[in-house]
Amino acid sequence: MKSSKSTVVLLTAIGINTATAQNIPTGTFWTVTQNEKVKVHTYMSPSAMFANTSHIIELKNEIIIIDGQFFAPYASELKKVTDLIGKPISRFYISHDHPDHYIGFGDAFPNVKVYSLAETKSSIEKDGQGVLEQRKAQFGPMIASKLNKPSVIQNPGEEVISDVKFIFEKSTNNESAVSLVIKLPEIGVYIAQDIVYNKIHLFIEGNTKGWVNALNKILNENSYDTILSGHGIEGGKILLKENLAYLEFVEKTISKSKNKNEFKSVILEKYPNYGGEQLIDIYLNYYLKPGHWSN
Repeated sequence: MKSSKSTVVLLTAIGINTATAQNIPTGTFWTVTQNEKVKVHTYMSPSAMFANTSHIIELKNEIIIIDGQFFAPYASELKKVTDLIGKPISRFYISHDHPDHYIGFGDAFPNVKVYSLAETKSSIEKDGQGVLEQRKAQFGPMIASKLNKPSVIQNPGEEVISDVKFIFEKSTNNESAVSLVIKLPEIGVYIAQDIVYNKIHLFIEGNTKGWVNALNKILNENSYDTILSGHGIEGGKILLKENLAYLEFVEKTISKSKNKNEFKSVILEKYPNYGGEQLIDIYLNYYLKPGHWSN
């Protein structure tokens, strides 16, 4: 989910403000898959809060986390989960520079070593503190008081950590400009994050061609049957095809619609059971502005 001044619309629409920060719904945690060397878990914020996921890779003597949360209470819940596992956190990865993946965990995980692609590290160093201060002014205790910024650049390539093979790749021009993909080939897990959504409205900023290319790349990698998403539960090839169909429908609807209200009504009619309706309002008000629309 993209950073923008419109985030206030998000919480207002779902009835969350600083007065009710302690009364928000709780997230969920489950084990996705495992073998004798590694367990893969997911913590997810509630669907009403757009089902942000943080993935926990439990190795023999350590834990690796992929992505924090936007809101501090959910990062605190994530910390409780890792405390229960009872192993030290050796790495905390940020997949891309959208604040719902990095802004929330600075208080809960102040001392963990944070890894990211060079582009993500640079972006957060440049803009992260300003984004944090803006959100803190808007949402008070829902936002962490500080950031834990990336200090280690993760380059694309292969690495063996605790006898488990990791493959790190850089994907460009999908939901975000640059994102980190992490693959665990020995267990068939592909950590795609915001390249893939599950039953949450995809965040559309403009042309979706790069996003379609990224999804097709995953679809053609036959070694992976478990795809971890950035919003929603894990899935497989069917989920990838659902995302591709959604993007195709979005492109057709953009071209046929006369304005943003017509576009939104068509999308909601097509996908009545998807969460994250407010995301549509945010990107329509601030990002997606086709030239032929009347407003």
